[in-house]
Amino acid sequence: MTATLVTDADTAKVQHDLDSRLVSLLKPESFEADQYRMLRYAVERACPAEGSRVIAITSAVPGDGKTLTAVNLAGTIAKAGQSRVLLIDADLRRPSVAQVLGYGGVRRGWGLVDAILDRRLSLEQISWSVDAFNLSVVTSRRPQSDTYELLASSRFGELIREARQRYDYVVLDTPPVLPAPDSRLLAEFIDGYLIVVAADKTPRRLLEETFALLTPEKVLGLVFNRESFKHSRYGRYYYAYTSRS
Repeated sequence: MTATLVTDADTAKVQHDLDSRLVSLLKPESFEADQYRMLRYAVERACPAEGSRVIAITSAVPGDGKTLTAVNLAGTIAKAGQSRVLLIDADLRRPSVAQVLGYGGVRRGWGLVDAILDRRLSLEQISWSVDAFNLSVVTSRRPQSDTYELLASSRFGELIREARQRYDYVVLDTPPVLPAPDSRLLAEFIDGYLIVVAADKTPRRLLEETFALLTPEKVLGLVFNRESFKHSRYGRYYYAYTSRS
């Protein structure tokens, strides 16, 4: 049984606490949500698989929007309703998935760090469901021990393998590549990285360093965040029309 300490009242208020930028969950018919559907399509093409897909979302440095991208991508896949989706907060230095999902001030049950440290805890026990969005989540807490040792442990690999058996998609929010080696430790467990780049912010040299540090064949592509995009005349008409429907 999934462990949780959340009350019905807590669950009821989550809708109001969701980060407004989670367009895949809050505004699924928007132009922005369509961009995440295009990202899902790109992932499926870049990472064909008959079984489970395990995708790590990372960035060169903090602040480029990797967590929002991870949650929006997971939400987009889950919205289809045909896939079992697990979102894991693997950024142990600065875990933030719970806060983005509106549970920042709510005490939940066990999380990823607990299961790595205690082999008696299973993936089922540390995951919880966001039923309204058909999404399963594993959050985390900032550990007291070395994050490198936790992610390099055989136990972490066991949890990812268990996730592959239980879910069609596993999306990991992982630490930025350049400040710490944590994200690079995941290469052997995942199918590929998506690197989030903040448009007009992330320096090219930092992006080049990121590519050099990651296993090249594991990089699925770049996700440009906060890009100023001008709709075509057709696009403006189409989204204006559907928004009034």
